[in-house]
Amino acid sequence: DVRMLTMFANHAGLAIENSRLYEETVYLSNIDWLTKLWNYGRFQQLLALEIEKARMNSTPLCLVMIDVDNFKNYNDTHGHLKGDEALRNIASIFHDKSRKCDPVARYGGEEFAIIMPNTVKENAKLFAERLRSEVEKFYAQDSAIIPDKRLTISAGIAVYPEDAMTKDELISNADVALYQAKHSGKNRIYLATRAMG
Repeated sequence: DVRMLTMFANHAGLAIENSRLYEETVYLSNIDWLTKLWNYGRFQQLLALEIEKARMNSTPLCLVMIDVDNFKNYNDTHGHLKGDEALRNIASIFHDKSRKCDPVARYGGEEFAIIMPNTVKENAKLFAERLRSEVEKFYAQDSAIIPDKRLTISAGIAVYPEDAMTKDELISNADVALYQAKHSGKNRIYLATRAMG
């Protein structure tokens, strides 16, 4: 009996360990290795899910697209290791300042995205302004870089359903607002409008 129970316990232990390893593998496949935020693929899945929830509940959904200003110059001046460290620091600010219900992702390179369910555009802008200010303060003391080349962030914000009805439209409109922010001098937040598209 003891041998049988030991055998069953061993099998149960292996099954539990295999299940844990599988869950860990799935989780790691959705994480950006450098910043530990959600990666591009998981961002696309989460945005589609959140838009569907917003549609079913008739609630707004904001998408904040963020780009790190002057990153290429910073990378070229300090090297890739410092560039990686900067991305980790900025990602940490985004993660720590976001609500638990707001998925934060590395969209690619030095671009990030934050999904804000059940949030109106004005509140998303206030939140993005706080992030902008935090990043600006974090790098304000970097005397090795001239002030207009220090790391800051620019962001564009679009809201479902006001600015877009589909996932791709929402990303596109937030991106257009982001690049308007960058072309207007960087270190600022722009809101999307239907006229931008």
